[in-house]
Amino acid sequence: MPTAIWGASHLPVPTARGGRWPAPEPVRPLGLFDSWWFIGAAAVGSTGILAAALWVATHVHPDPALRTAGLFVHLAGLVLGFGGVLIADYLTVLWLLGRSTLVEAMRGVSRLHVPIWVGLAALVASGCVLEPNLSSPLTQAKMVLIVLLTINGLQATLLSKHLADAASAPLPIRLLLWGAISGAISQVCWWGAIAIGFWNSQR
Repeated sequence: MPTAIWGASHLPVPTARGGRWPAPEPVRPLGLFDSWWFIGAAAVGSTGILAAALWVATHVHPDPALRTAGLFVHLAGLVLGFGGVLIADYLTVLWLLGRSTLVEAMRGVSRLHVPIWVGLAALVASGCVLEPNLSSPLTQAKMVLIVLLTINGLQATLLSKHLADAASAPLPIRLLLWGAISGAISQVCWWGAIAIGFWNSQR
């Protein structure tokens, strides 16, 4: 145990988490998303927000101008949100191919969290004025995909924290599998929702 020398005595001093005191590098404190309890609460809250958006969609009857504005915001949200996801996946692929370090990849991915969430929020909000046919099985399937996409995005914040903490050492298989599954769910949900939206727009 590290000691401090005052006069002739050696007195123990508090230690940092698993290291020396004072720590050679600042110990990163626990963040807001570093708890499964918080992720669960956020998932329940976001599901409630999506349910409220569906309620609004069934009670709002927009005029053509509002619907056109909603469609523009919907497309902009798609570009922002899905574009951010594709860039994040591209950075991950570069790391897997050995073209960048994990630290570089995670730094880039962490900066994309905000535009991805803003894009998803814009999609949900603008969808309220696009008069979705909620009785359609395809539209219902799209809503399920959006819920899964949101929950997956929430848990991905915790995954990013674990990846950042393990960036200086070989990644354990558990984190690699976690990342692969999270990325696969993200792609399936995004592409599925886009395909259903395109199909509905043609009918």
